[in-house]
Amino acid sequence: MRNTIGKLCVIIGTLLLIFAVAFISVSFVLRDSEFIEDEYEKQNVSELMGMSTPDLSAATDALLDYMRGERDNIRFGARVNGADLEDIFYHEKEVVHMAEVQSLWLGLVSFSRYALLVGVVLLTVGAILPDRGKKRAVIGSGVIWGAGIFGGVLVFFGAWAIMNFQSFWTVFHFIIFPGSLFQYLAAGATPAAMNELNWVLSSDSLMVKMLMPIFPGLVMRCAIFVIAEIVLALLIGLLIRFAGSRKVTEAVADIVTVERDTNEPVVVDGPNLVLAHQLQNAPVSKREELKRRAEAGLPLYEEQKRVKEERQEPTIELREDAPDPEPTQAEPVPAKEEPEQLQEPTIELRGEAPDEEPAEEPEEEKEQEE
Repeated sequence: MRNTIGKLCVIIGTLLLIFAVAFISVSFVLRDSEFIEDEYEKQNVSELMGMSTPDLSAATDALLDYMRGERDNIRFGARVNGADLEDIFYHEKEVVHMAEVQSLWLGLVSFSRYALLVGVVLLTVGAILPDRGKKRAVIGSGVIWGAGIFGGVLVFFGAWAIMNFQSFWTVFHFIIFPGSLFQYLAAGATPAAMNELNWVLSSDSLMVKMLMPIFPGLVMRCAIFVIAEIVLALLIGLLIRFAGSRKVTEAVADIVTVERDTNEPVVVDGPNLVLAHQLQNAPVSKREELKRRAEAGLPLYEEQKRVKEERQEPTIELREDAPDPEPTQAEPVPAKEEPEQLQEPTIELRGEAPDEEPAEEPEEEKEQEE
């Protein structure tokens, strides 16, 4: 249960962090005035609109500054087709729509900040919760899943935009401007109701003529940054997930550095675990020699193997002509030696022994009696 909750925290944290970093990347792209001016020149927008490239770039900066809350309005004067206009964005829908865009952008700025903070907290919780020995697997898998989900969503919307841009553009605006969806449905969902929406600008709008030619280039550059961030997150997840299960031969080639907790088993199968442990704990002066022996496929420590064989308990070989050995019992621990006490001699009487004959009297006593 702890591992599941930890993995879920890592997945959500990864999604939030990628979103926050992606939004920051998009912000930097939109602040690159030189790139925007180059796009205007590539698409030849100056001749199409009858405006100079510097005026186009300055007008775009005015819109973006207003979107970021750094400008009070979108009024901008420029020379268009030889006529000096005090305000090139004169449509009422343009003003109202840019106010909606400003509100959306500032909301995304606040959300990205909270997403960055919450993402870091969730990743920390996801790294603490899993059981010991499962942390790498849980964190790595969570990061991979989070990056994969974000990438999958990006691929889905990208493919949709390529196949049917009009449908994608309409649904996208209904999602980011939910009020327009309610307005559209309340008006009967008719083509006339669609034309009344604020973000559906007229064909003679200078904002549309100015921004639509450079829109694909801006989207492509933002997508490159976001895809790079997703790939980086995937690589980090793969590194965390599978770094502990590398082959020991690869570890030896990299001068064998196994990073692990002292109480956590290394996730390496077979005898490679022993090899990595021996190389890691070997003295610095012997590592080069041990490395050469490992690359040659020789045992690192022959002495340890020989000592181990010598310490094996002796075995009893049973032969067919030899009697069965009596079971051996564990020898008791010798007690403290005490001085031997003198024992009195004892006379053993045996029932089968013949009666002893009386000893013969000496000859002198016999003569005296006579």
